[in-house]
Amino acid sequence: MLAERAQRVSRVGVAEGVGATAWLGAAFILSRATILAELKPFGAAIVMAVAGLRPNLLWPTVLSAGAGTAWSLPGPEGWFRLATFLGLGLTYTLCRRNKKVSRVPGAFIALGAAVVILIRGLGQVILGPTFYGWMLLIFEAILAAGLAMAWNAAVVSRYREEQLLGLGLFALGLLLGLQELKVGGMSVQSLIGRLFILLAALIGGAGAGAASGAVLGFLPSLTSLTAPALAGLLALVGLTAGAFYNLGKLGVVGGFLLAHLLLSGYFLGAEGANAALKESSLVALIALLLPREVLKQLSASIIRTNNESSVKEALGLSDRWNRVINALRRLGESLELGTQNDSTSVNGTLRQVERLVCQGCPAHKVCWELEGDKLREVLKDLLKKEGPVLAPELPEWLKGRCGKAWELAQALSVQPRGRALDKGSSLGLHLGLQFQALAQVLEETVKEASASDDEELQPYFTVEVGYASCARDRDLTCGDSFLAGPLDGGKYLLVLSDGMGAGCEARKESRTAVELLKDLLAAGFPQELALRFVNLVLLLRSPSESFATLDVAVLDLVQGRGEFLKLGACPTFLLRDNRVLTVRSQSLPVGILEDIPVETVEEELHSGDVLVMVSDGVLEAHKEIAEKERWLVAALKRAPDCHPQELADRLLKQAVALAAGRPADDMSIAVARIQAD
Repeated sequence: MLAERAQRVSRVGVAEGVGATAWLGAAFILSRATILAELKPFGAAIVMAVAGLRPNLLWPTVLSAGAGTAWSLPGPEGWFRLATFLGLGLTYTLCRRNKKVSRVPGAFIALGAAVVILIRGLGQVILGPTFYGWMLLIFEAILAAGLAMAWNAAVVSRYREEQLLGLGLFALGLLLGLQELKVGGMSVQSLIGRLFILLAALIGGAGAGAASGAVLGFLPSLTSLTAPALAGLLALVGLTAGAFYNLGKLGVVGGFLLAHLLLSGYFLGAEGANAALKESSLVALIALLLPREVLKQLSASIIRTNNESSVKEALGLSDRWNRVINALRRLGESLELGTQNDSTSVNGTLRQVERLVCQGCPAHKVCWELEGDKLREVLKDLLKKEGPVLAPELPEWLKGRCGKAWELAQALSVQPRGRALDKGSSLGLHLGLQFQALAQVLEETVKEASASDDEELQPYFTVEVGYASCARDRDLTCGDSFLAGPLDGGKYLLVLSDGMGAGCEARKESRTAVELLKDLLAAGFPQELALRFVNLVLLLRSPSESFATLDVAVLDLVQGRGEFLKLGACPTFLLRDNRVLTVRSQSLPVGILEDIPVETVEEELHSGDVLVMVSDGVLEAHKEIAEKERWLVAALKRAPDCHPQELADRLLKQAVALAAGRPADDMSIAVARIQAD
């Protein structure tokens, strides 16, 4: 075991060393690249990109780029460019240490462009300012920033187009940096360019060969103002080589050499034709010696075969079907539990009375949650009696507490007595909604299975989660439930539910809500529709008046966005740079109304953000109404940079202490920290 571990560590170290050497070599070459004989943006661009992607290589990259500039551009101009690289390295080092600049790549790169303009502008002042010189350095700084942003996006993004764009610009800079290098009298840039054309013809045929030849043929025109004859030659060479694609490697290489032999004299003259034939012969020899496995790997990385795509689509479709089946099975089980008890005849009447009279009352939680069973029994007895209900008929304990005793009696009097709820039409409507949702999920599955781009999006952010809870005083079971886990598409789900009341029954309701919601979202149901399904299940399965709050956060770890949905839940607190933002939404809990409004709040996520989700027992631990949220905000601002689990435990201890060690309701705290990967 120790030997295998040592070998693994050794391999990782070798890979890291090779990668670092490649970065430094690329910085040296890119700093030599020139556009139109005056613009050299690639050196500053690689320093900006490395500062954000691999900050541990910042100063080696600065020195490597400076060495390349000093070699290719001696004199005062070269010294000022070297000073620009040193200024970029010093600026980024100070920013990293003081943490004053956001890690957003755009802000980091904009700062680098400002440093380039400042130092190069100082050089303009010393060497003699001109309007053309100022415009040139400003344009070069903007171009360097654009290149750095493209490279950053290519590394972070999982979209193939952005990756190819960044790779193409990087390869363009490397080829331009090899302009003056020669081996045995042959141009290194020309050798690599012709090798690219030949490989493109071997992999993609005539079209790929012609396109590569046309692009690479214009490289000398980017370095200096020259006639584009080489572009025409290389385009025809790639086209001719690719035309023999069906004859295999020998046919493509033969077409490549034949095109050079016939056309180079016409396009380049006698001297240029001799150099082109030497270079093409060496490139043809390299291609013939290239193992067939290497060509297959290159082809597989660029062109996906139908077989590979079909296998991946079949696997993805099968997995999606399994999730849909699991979600539908849980729906059926939950509804079956609800239909086993038919004693729901007066529940709708009680819900109506609660909405008409008690909604917004300060004592609502005490009456309908903490002592809900006792209150419902009293109201059911009053509904059974003949004639109107009078306020004096209410029990003394209820009249002494209730400030709306007369309104409560009137609401009971106008309600129908002993009538069973007619759920036929309502149930039929919601079943129709279920079939529509199932059709929508299946349609999305078929579309995804038939899509050609089957790449998995890799998250840019990671999430660490901590959770702490305790039951209310004299209860053994906490009625709150929390669930966290990844979803498809680089998303992450956090859901906290507070069941009505406390104890095992509340725990059962809240657990059903979070598990059912997780299954529906994992199966691909839209968020709003999944919440409506959970609401329907709780509404139909409950033998007595019950509900549960839902606090949902869906974090997009690829795009860096968070969607927050709340049904009767407390606000979510977002700690960012010692500031606490509050995410809140007004909506009823699930299991009360047949149709609930769902409001989604979106927030951008930053690296280092801390999300805190709490149940209402935590906020109500403080006796003062005005301090219910303030104490938690103050505690978060004082919280050190600790692990989410440690922070959750610490906040729970403070909440229990505020309740004098005897919580009046269940308490739950979920903490999630977002970090850039």
